[in-house]
Amino acid sequence: MASSLGDKLTGSATLRITSEIARLKKEGKRIFNFGIGEPDFTTPRNIIDAGFNSAIAGKTHYTQSKGIIELREKISQRLAKVNGINATPENIIVTPTKHSIYIAVLSIIEPGDEVLLIEPYYLTYPDIIRLAGGKPVPVRSTGNFDPDFELLQKYVSPRTKAIIFNNPVNPTGRVYSRDVVKKLVDFVAANRLYLISDEIYDQLVYEGKPVSPASFPEISDWTVTLNGFSKSHAMTGWRIGYMHANSDLIAVSDKIQQATMTCAPSISQYACLEAIDDSRSVELMRDAFRKRRDDVMQLLSGSSRLKINRPEGAFYVFPEYKLELNSTKFCEQLLTERQVALTPGSAFGEQGEFHARISYAASDDELREGISRLVEFVDSYR
Repeated sequence: MASSLGDKLTGSATLRITSEIARLKKEGKRIFNFGIGEPDFTTPRNIIDAGFNSAIAGKTHYTQSKGIIELREKISQRLAKVNGINATPENIIVTPTKHSIYIAVLSIIEPGDEVLLIEPYYLTYPDIIRLAGGKPVPVRSTGNFDPDFELLQKYVSPRTKAIIFNNPVNPTGRVYSRDVVKKLVDFVAANRLYLISDEIYDQLVYEGKPVSPASFPEISDWTVTLNGFSKSHAMTGWRIGYMHANSDLIAVSDKIQQATMTCAPSISQYACLEAIDDSRSVELMRDAFRKRRDDVMQLLSGSSRLKINRPEGAFYVFPEYKLELNSTKFCEQLLTERQVALTPGSAFGEQGEFHARISYAASDDELREGISRLVEFVDSYR
């Protein structure tokens, strides 16, 4: 009999949608897929070439478990220059970004400890916390999706060990201001919590500027910063990112990495030596996403049954719809009747109910046709 661990996990809503889309496509149907959270661009050729050339040169073996020193040096330089974090290569581990969330949580909590989540949250956070033996504690945000610090304080208990923070936010596209981040810093310091700061979308920002909590000296030792190349450089398949934390947490995380995946893929690491210096490709993709964001907002504004908070970063819109359908049913009917795939808002916490996540990482033609179908579905629903 299989372990009961699976009973505690919900699994990925986006991957379930992908399976259903594959089935419908096999039936010959054209699907407008706005459910998956990855860029539609191919990894830039110069980065592919760097990985290819490293493989040809024989760099296909295990690396240090923490990652090659050349990449950790470049990451530490970026963290210092861009994020204002006092980083050193010794305090960095190179690891797939989702895996870094897992090892960060594992390195911090004991079984039964609680981790605060600000709703709506990235849908995998609760399962990662449960895998580590912890208890996810979701807390509603404000009407514009800012953290509600008074409410968060009410959920702090003797078992509360950490809070996970995502900026820019998946699924809302919210970019928190410096004032909001400072309030978070004060909250973390007052309650002596660890802060896991997921900054994977920090290069895809259209208004404002993301602020790294670890740049505040008062909580720098209590903050784990996570980032990577999947979203900014269209490298989701390369499975590569990084984590910065204090020496104790990095030492534990390194042991976990050694006991699980040994090290990040070597070829991916060498490709990232090129990627981390390639700001031009990021700029081009960011400009394309900004235009798509504006086009999607214009199309969605045509329906009085949709309420939209303008996203300032990432590549998601998280509209609220005014229909008497829960978000799972809403997305199921939309896919069946109009062949448009979205992610149900409830996958991102209770506050996401009666919302759906739209990923605008798709071509202009697909967005124009697919979003028009969505608006027609909403406006004609009885």
